Amino acid sequence: MDEDKNKLIARLKQQVETLEQEKKALFKIVSHDIRSPMNKLFALIGLLKMTIETLSEEQVNYLDKMELVISDGLNKLRNLMDLRAIEGDGVDTFLVSLDLSKLITHMINDYSPAAARKDIKINVTASPITLETDKLTYQRVLDQLITNAIKFSPIGSSVTIKLEEHDDIANIHVIDGGYGISEEEQADLFKKFKVLSTHATGGESSTGLGLFIAQWMAHNIGGRIEYTNKQSSEFIFQVPKTAIA
Repeated sequence: MDEDKNKLIARLKQQVETLEQEKKALFKIVSHDIRSPMNKLFALIGLLKMTIETLSEEQVNYLDKMELVISDGLNKLRNLMDLRAIEGDGVDTFLVSLDLSKLITHMINDYSPAAARKDIKINVTASPITLETDKLTYQRVLDQLITNAIKFSPIGSSVTIKLEEHDDIANIHVIDGGYGISEEEQADLFKKFKVLSTHATGGESSTGLGLFIAQWMAHNIGGRIEYTNKQSSEFIFQVPKTAIA
């Protein structure tokens, strides 16, 4: 009886190991074989839009929609790769001196096209603050929060980003132009694969991974993300100025 039980356990362990290897292989396909052609398509659309004077208004509109769809797909792929790292060996961090106001100013340029497509204005108030943290992780958290703010803000509204310093804490407030999240769903905000009832205003879809990844990465550099509902959604990304990664 014990021998049969041990054989069953061994067989189940082998099946689990096989499934894990298949999952790793799938992630590899996603990260290289799918992401690469999507990046090329994104670049080609950019080249086509450089010839805008030869295109009709309808053609430009189609290119904008194609760009949105591909960008949305690339964000999903990046979330899957982040999840793989989190569930695998984790995310390596390297401390550097980081000027937050310069980082935010630089990053905002990357979001201008997405905001412009929805006629959304991005307002930035950034005090000069320097902290010691991991730059890539910090950028990834901000990327999730700002991308979400644009995604869930109505056409013609605004997104506000404020950088403030309180004692030894650097706070970044990201406020969208939406309508907030119900109290019932706020408890699920940072849970994995939790898709809320709030709908994106430009047709973007969601995997329910973005805020889970952002909160995990914030914790990974000694910080956290808090949420408050003041007519619209406000996320506050807090990191100690002397963060230990």
